[in-house]
This record gives sequence, structure tokens and C-alpha cells, in this order.
Amino acid sequence: MKRAFQHLALLILFSAALRLSTAVAAPPVQLILDTDMSGDCDDAGALALLHALADQGECQLLAVVVNRKDHTGASAAACDAINTFYGRPDLAIGTDKRGPTALQRTSAFARALRDEFPNDIGPDDRAPDALDVYRRVLASQPDGSVVICSVGAFSNLAELWRNAPELVRKKVRQLVVMGGQFPASKQPETNIATHRDAARFVADEWAGEIVWHGWEVGTALITGAALRQVPAHNPVRRAYELKPFAGRPAIQGGQPSWDQGAALFAVRGAQPELWEVVRGGRVRVDARGDTAWAIDPASHHCFVKIKGDPRRLTAVIEALMVQPPRPGPAAGRP
Repeated sequence: MKRAFQHLALLILFSAALRLSTAVAAPPVQLILDTDMSGDCDDAGALALLHALADQGECQLLAVVVNRKDHTGASAAACDAINTFYGRPDLAIGTDKRGPTALQRTSAFARALRDEFPNDIGPDDRAPDALDVYRRVLASQPDGSVVICSVGAFSNLAELWRNAPELVRKKVRQLVVMGGQFPASKQPETNIATHRDAARFVADEWAGEIVWHGWEVGTALITGAALRQVPAHNPVRRAYELKPFAGRPAIQGGQPSWDQGAALFAVRGAQPELWEVVRGGRVRVDARGDTAWAIDPASHHCFVKIKGDPRRLTAVIEALMVQPPRPGPAAGRP
């Protein structure tokens, strides 16, 4: 009986979250995802969330670029497998050819997504260059229209700003990043520590608006357990089955949603019922990789806090993560 009531409560939460998901009339956000699809399965969760939002007409996924080279060489294929499952097999994908300087990993799930699900991009080192994909996609978009959501190392962003700053100024409306900890970190957060020089360069030099989602945001948002309800041929479910968290598979009880929070914000913005946005300062990254919020009224930086009970935001994220692909010839095929 207790389990039945818990299941009913979960369905009610998902129903409310989906009602929030459909009350949107704005033009779709033009979005590029910059992801380290290797170490943690929240990258797979974030990409699933973005496909769900795209299916609802809230965003248009322009490209997925991979940062942080993975020892398996399968990060691009993992992205392609998820894109194919959601009916977008030809979505542009690029990989970082210059690479982070630390914390490269052997992914717990990327090879399985490559080997068990349809994809055709090939190894990371033979995929298109992320910088080339950025340039081509940005050049094709209207001025001031693109949102970049970065949920990994800052290496691609640093290369983009070094090599095409005017293109960024002209085309990018907003950069949303998952990285750091605010108002100050106690130790370097992983996405910063992976490529400290790149993170510091972007924080100091990027001229447009940067919205920072710190480690503390996603840590409060535990999602992924509901993926047990989706079909076994869902590659995002497979990623959560294979990625360990707290001594168990992530799908058994969920794990933090560091990347999904940033991805949701990148599309829906500062929903006042869900987010508090702190402005009037800028993020500083020191040589060790620690982050701190410094007062600067002229800055275009901000960082976000969860407003109210995190479970409300968790329900919105998880409902989108488990939303089935839209009907179509490629969507959801085993």
C-alpha cells in the first residue's frame, strides 16, 4: 500500500511538471550544447532533457560539441546514439581536438552507448572539429539569437573566443555554464579543474552574458531513478544503469543533476518560481581553479540559486528526462 501511494505521488508530481512544460508560447531557443559526455551520466540526462524541450517546440538543437577527451574515444558516438534515439540522427556533432589538460577519464557508459545503440559518427578523433562546428553553426544563425549551454570543460569555449570573438559577439545571446561553486568554492569544481587556464580565460575575457550554475545547484537535485520506467532500448537509461554513484548504479536512487539544471535554464530562462538570479558581480577563477563571486556592477555575469523546495525543480527535470521521443521514423528505434 505504501508503495502504491508513493507511486501515485510521483505521478502527480510528474503531471504537474508536464503542465509547467506545456505553458510556453515563446519562439524556440536556438541552442548549442557543449558537453563532456564521458565522466558523469548527467550529461546524458541533460541531452535527453533538451530533446524533450525540442520536441515541445521550446528549443531548436543546433549542434552538440564534445569537450574533455575521453579515453574510450566514444563520447561523440554516445551523443549520436542519444540524438538518434530522439529522432535527430543528423544533428551536427564536433569534438575537442585541443583538449583539457587534466582529469581525462575512461567512461563507464560511452562505449556501451556506442556499441548497443544506432549511431554512425565514428571515433572522437575522426569527428568534425568542435571549433569548426561552432563557426559554421553560429555563422548560419541570426544575430543575437544563439544560447550556448556548456556543461563540461571550458576548452571549446576558450578556443572559440580566441579564434572567433567577433562571431561570438554577433551571434551569441547568452552563455549558460555549469561550473564552479558560489559564492565561493571550497575546492576546485571538476569542470573548472579539468582545464583551469581555459576556465580562467573565459571568465576573464568572454564579453557577453554568462549565467553560472554552481556545483551546489545540481547537488540538491537528485534525478534518474524514474528512468527505470522507460524502455530498455533508451540509451539514457543505459547510461544511468552503468554509471556508479554512491556505491550503486545511478539509476538506483538517482544522482545529482548538475547539467540538467543548467540546460533547463538555458531554454526556459530565469523562471521566478524556480530560480533566484544573483547579479552585480563577476566570477573570478584563480590559478588553483577555485571560483569566487566578486562585486562588479558593470559585469555581465550572474549566478543562480534554487528558489523554494528543490523537489519542485527536480520533478520538472525528471519529467522531461523520461518523456518519450516524438513519433517519427527514427525516434526511439531499438
